[in-house]
Amino acid sequence: HAMAWTAPYKETLRASGAMDVVRPITIKAEKISLSDHEPMGTTDCKTGSSGDEGVLINTKIIHFQRHGQGYHNLLGDISREFGRTFDIDDPNPSINPFVRPEIQDSPLTLIGRTEAASRQAQVSLLKPQVVIVSPLHRAIQTALISFDHHRRNGVQFVAHEGCREQLGLFTCNKAHPISQTKVDFPTVDFSLISQGEEDTLWSPHERERPLDEAKRVYEFLTGFIMLRSEEELAVVGHSLWLLSMSNVVIDCGGDEGLESWFDTSEVRSMKVSFYKK
Repeated sequence: HAMAWTAPYKETLRASGAMDVVRPITIKAEKISLSDHEPMGTTDCKTGSSGDEGVLINTKIIHFQRHGQGYHNLLGDISREFGRTFDIDDPNPSINPFVRPEIQDSPLTLIGRTEAASRQAQVSLLKPQVVIVSPLHRAIQTALISFDHHRRNGVQFVAHEGCREQLGLFTCNKAHPISQTKVDFPTVDFSLISQGEEDTLWSPHERERPLDEAKRVYEFLTGFIMLRSEEELAVVGHSLWLLSMSNVVIDCGGDEGLESWFDTSEVRSMKVSFYKK
């Protein structure tokens, strides 16, 4: 299923020119497993060292997770199971399930909650000093369930719009009023959120273009994650955002295990290095 989605969207990204953009900071990632997950600084290059990639600014361990199954995913699956085909850019809600008004900021299904819970054993072995979450409900719910051990041990959960799913058109990606979301998730820090009550970042007319999404991913990673003091972080977000990140913004060295579509609730741990030319 993941492979079936990966190849067509990679072509979309390539055709958009997003892969051809040269950015001031180069970001490289390599997969890490629990067996070689050591404290930072023991085996890593020193900050300021230079190589073919440029001068190393810093390196972080980041655990990326996609949310569990949301109701928009379920609606799409049901439509396909009944043999209905649809254009995902069709604005007609009677045809395209992803623009139905009922699924605004769609939460997790029971399966989605179960998927998130199934990651707890794996996630409890990780040591993020902060958990960064998309402000959409399904991502927050997934983070609070999967990283429950960390929440109970005082790790801060911080919402950031930079890791929201692709903006525009899809009602499932339109945020609920932030005042409601704060009530629903009182343990999450929403101080960085600017979308407001009406979600001014979301457009009803068209989906965010790949170049714009990649720019947002890059700015999130270099303008926020790179500058944070924590050496180990978790980021809980969304499939198209993650695919753009690992195929356009971060050089994953052709590792299909990093570049492919994330399954629902899947966690991938990476050593991410930032270089200045």
